[in-house]
Amino acid sequence: MTTPATPTMPSQTSRRPLGRALDIVLSLAVAVVFIVLWVGFAIGLATGGGIIVDAWPWLTGLEPLPAAVAWILCLPIGVGSWAWNADLEPLVMGLVMVGLAAWTLVAAAGLARTFGRR
Repeated sequence: MTTPATPTMPSQTSRRPLGRALDIVLSLAVAVVFIVLWVGFAIGLATGGGIIVDAWPWLTGLEPLPAAVAWILCLPIGVGSWAWNADLEPLVMGLVMVGLAAWTLVAAAGLARTFGRR
């Protein structure tokens, strides 16, 4: 009687360095994206909001595939631009900004957690 061969899995130690490197690269990329977007948003606000107002027609005027990529890459700016152009009540606008700030803090916590592991 024969037994079926069981597939062998790579050992945990051989998978760890690649996974750790990927964690670091992705965490740094997300942190850089959020920093760039928040700095851009701050510059937009400091210059009177013209850049933020101009971003909305640009984002909504793209073809579907480029629009999907732009929305993913610029989501905080897109949400901020939407809130700015929607003439929201100050309380709702504040909640949107708090939500974006909380989202950034979650990303920063992920970065800290990635570098805190050994």
